[in-house]
Amino acid sequence: MKSLTIILSAFIFCSVSYPVLDSYSAADSVIIESRNYSNSKSDSSIWINIDYPFILNVNNSEVINRINIALEDEFKQSIAWYNEMVSDTTVFFDEQYPMQYSFETGFEVFYNSKDFVSIVLNHYQFTGGAHGNYFAVGYNINLSDGSFLSLADIVQPGKLDLLAYECEEAILEKYQANSLFEAGLFENEIVISEDQDFYIIPGALVLQFDPYEIGPYAMGEITAEISFDKIKDILSEDLPFSTE
Repeated sequence: MKSLTIILSAFIFCSVSYPVLDSYSAADSVIIESRNYSNSKSDSSIWINIDYPFILNVNNSEVINRINIALEDEFKQSIAWYNEMVSDTTVFFDEQYPMQYSFETGFEVFYNSKDFVSIVLNHYQFTGGAHGNYFAVGYNINLSDGSFLSLADIVQPGKLDLLAYECEEAILEKYQANSLFEAGLFENEIVISEDQDFYIIPGALVLQFDPYEIGPYAMGEITAEISFDKIKDILSEDLPFSTE
């Protein structure tokens, strides 16, 4: 991937990369590098640090090229979010009460095979106030055709209500509660849409909810791990990952 050249006044730009180590054997998986992009103002009052995934394209595959371009576009969006944050908060800089504004992005690889990868990007930004804000985005990528999968690709049409039921059961078990209210959630029912964020781990689908999405900030990110065994009857056929 061609390194991006970003011109930001009084900022320092650097790029490094290193391989991401995981438990998958080289024969059954792809190599995913971590590439780092960082900028900071000379007084460190504003800074950005992004660790971003890059799939090593050993065979010069056009599909892998497209995937990496799509991931690069996501990185550019992160820069845009950061620049917007800077422009929106510049007016609040006060030499008497200095604050540090930041934007950080990291990622984790949860599933890695020759045909499919599931990667979660974790974003955090602080723009003042009582605490920072963070959210996660799952990228579930079919390496055969370069498509980014949504729940609509994984769950059969009209079956999201059954997935929501299993999600509720997983949360009740996780928090050892008799109701979602007792678990600490805002509502006593969870509604799952086709664009609900998720990722895949060996043997299970994991739904993830950002702070404030279904519960208070103090609960942090809420995840519901649902075994494929519990939802095998509502899964689509010919998925690019193992459901065993």
